[in-house]
Amino acid sequence: MAVFLITYDLVAEKSGHDYEPLWEELGRVDAVKSQLSAWLLAANNTQKEVLDHFRTFVDDDDRLMVIQVSKKPSFSKALKGTNAFLDEHFGN
Repeated sequence: MAVFLITYDLVAEKSGHDYEPLWEELGRVDAVKSQLSAWLLAANNTQKEVLDHFRTFVDDDDRLMVIQVSKKPSFSKALKGTNAFLDEHFGN
């Protein structure tokens, strides 16, 4: 199973566009929100498949990036659940 970092800039977020389906889908696939616009996901998919899937939840002017993570990330602070996710997928 591969681990991916999904990040985005939602250009129309302040204009009232409904991004709730994006956040619901990230929750449905058990992604972990590690920063305000960054999620970690473990999946049996390719990087392109993950990008193509989540691209359907954002507008054409939004920015979306998917990075396959091969080593346990280092960080100074992260949101609740990040440490447990990383320990589960990369060990302590």
